[in-house]
Amino acid sequence: VEEEGREQEQERMAARAVAEETAAEAQAQEGSTPPPPPAGAPLPDGWTKDKIREQAQAAVLGGMTKEEEAERSRRNKEMLPADKNLGHMTIEEKYDFARKYKDAGNVFFKEGRYAFATKNYTETITYIRHGLRMGETDGDGVPIGARSRGGLEPEAKAIIASCYSNMAACALKLDKFEDVVKHATNAIEQDLKEPRAKAKALFRRSKAHYSLGKVEDAYADISEAKKIDPRDKAVQSHYALVYKEYRDIKKQEHEAAKTLWQGKLSDPTQGEAEAATLAG
Repeated sequence: VEEEGREQEQERMAARAVAEETAAEAQAQEGSTPPPPPAGAPLPDGWTKDKIREQAQAAVLGGMTKEEEAERSRRNKEMLPADKNLGHMTIEEKYDFARKYKDAGNVFFKEGRYAFATKNYTETITYIRHGLRMGETDGDGVPIGARSRGGLEPEAKAIIASCYSNMAACALKLDKFEDVVKHATNAIEQDLKEPRAKAKALFRRSKAHYSLGKVEDAYADISEAKKIDPRDKAVQSHYALVYKEYRDIKKQEHEAAKTLWQGKLSDPTQGEAEAATLAG
């Protein structure tokens, strides 16, 4: 009985960590509202307990209404019937559940339910970081789920990278280009071992950079993606678009530099003035 009680408490602690990080991830996606003060801290001006409760609830909902979140939850249960409590699954079963939960997000994406999909991907990332090793501790008694992100296993990193890349795809559909850059960068930083997965994240980040008017950044990303996956037609098409504009920009820069130097050569007084400035 004591062992079962400890296991239940460990599950509650892990679930609390999952809920907190899910809220933080969702709040980061919104990007505008500052985080509420930590528990126990004095409330700053303008903050009330109701406001904190309201903001926390909005963060957990990820921009959805309560009705939409209820629908998403119901759909997930239909797609992912659970025979076991997560706390009683083997590590292989937990990985399988995480992949299926991400795949349920892919179903939402194909339906055009991008908020639903993003929430599934966010929760998958949080589950991978906190839930996979629920109840397990290292030699010092520290919960394995509390280890640094750098300590994640390669398979965990691959799932997280896929989720971030898919979140970038959702943000791209919603024209949230800053979010695309953030999510795609997070995907790339997971030390991707699968080349095409990295090319896909670079492609999405390039499209966002291009939409933000950052043509040189867009060109750098799509050039790398093209080297990795030269046969991808979407990559080829976007490369052609970006390269044309990048080439024009470089041509204009070259012409401007050429004109500047020609002006200096044709005006000796300007050259003398610059020489005097340098000498001084």
